[in-house]
Amino acid sequence: MPLSDWQDNQPNSDEYADFYEGYISLVKFENIIPVLIQQEKKVTALIHSLSPQQANYSYAEGKWSIRQVVGHLIDTERVMAYRALCISRGDQTSLPGFDQDEYVANARFEERDLQNLAAEYDALRNANISMFSSFSQEQIKRRGIANEYPVSVRALVYIIAGHEKHHLNVLKEKYDV
Repeated sequence: MPLSDWQDNQPNSDEYADFYEGYISLVKFENIIPVLIQQEKKVTALIHSLSPQQANYSYAEGKWSIRQVVGHLIDTERVMAYRALCISRGDQTSLPGFDQDEYVANARFEERDLQNLAAEYDALRNANISMFSSFSQEQIKRRGIANEYPVSVRALVYIIAGHEKHHLNVLKEKYDV
């Protein structure tokens, strides 16, 4: 699917659960693919700019470190992209939710090298951009069930971008990066 086919494909509010509205509302662009490309450049540059000490910084007790936030972005994008793949292919299986805190607690991100995390993020984002760009109009409008709520493929792609923007805003405001 040409990138221009994502034009005018913002999801309607009936295509996702209400709790995703905060993420989707952060994405004001009509064509999501260039947004994902720009985010990839910004996040990769951010990761490469961090020292190991900065990456381990947490602004308060019990809050994630920057390294853990980056890992959380990777995990969440992977889950949302898998959901988009399943639904785009017509799979009507109800897809499970996930507990982000459990994922971070069990991921051992604090033991991972920053460059390794950057490489994983970059590979995942670029693979997803390729996949999302291949979807037809019919595929991006398909709907399924994830975490017990109806969701469309296009909503999932916008959730990825909005979720990342949310965490970039938090990193800027709370972590000063």
